[in-house]
Amino acid sequence: MMIYNYDGSFDGLLTIIFVKYKEIGKCEISTQSNQVNFLESEFVETDLVKAERVISSIKANIGEEFFVNVFKVFKSNFAKREEVIAITIKSCLLYGRVYLGSSKKSAVKFREIVKSFNHEVHFYKGLARFREIQEGFLLAEIEPDHDSLMHITDHFLKRMPSEKFIIYDKNRKKASICINGTYEEVEILEMDAIETNDEKIFKEAWIGFYNSIGIDERKNHKLMVSNMPKKYWKYLPEKQSL
Repeated sequence: MMIYNYDGSFDGLLTIIFVKYKEIGKCEISTQSNQVNFLESEFVETDLVKAERVISSIKANIGEEFFVNVFKVFKSNFAKREEVIAITIKSCLLYGRVYLGSSKKSAVKFREIVKSFNHEVHFYKGLARFREIQEGFLLAEIEPDHDSLMHITDHFLKRMPSEKFIIYDKNRKKASICINGTYEEVEILEMDAIETNDEKIFKEAWIGFYNSIGIDERKNHKLMVSNMPKKYWKYLPEKQSL
């Protein structure tokens, strides 16, 4: 089976879909690596013009919402996402949007990935905890499974347009820095955050309030874990003693 490699960019993947359209479904698509591969491979250079033609075709023939979901699948952590995207796009162009609701393998996987991505973004909209650090910034640290920083940030930009805040994705060592409605994504190997005195006082007050309203006899640890997996607890001060 032929392997088509690309530079890992979204435009690079769309270029492969344009150039190797007839081969989709009969090939593998992956980012270029240094690993030895005994299958025949070809590197496809990114072409922004060809990528834009694919984008225009998707929006005109399948719809804007589908294009948004394609990008979400691309930003997911699913290993074979490129092939799922390519096959789903080609199938929708051939058979129409009805393919998306079918029981075909790629359609089912496409829906599953979009659902997982949306669930994670929705979860962090309510879970992300901001704390005040140096220089008047608010900081939220997250560890999402998918590369969903952009989508999570977009939500908080709308909610806090006049604030200075940082959302740091620890898994990918990058952060969105937001100042008065502007947004920039940067690489940060380690976040050296220092909490302000006001933040420490507020945190102690919040933990005290949380503990005071809790009833020990009615605590249900199993239910807590069911509602919120323990991997998310590390950023919740009130959960540290549990």
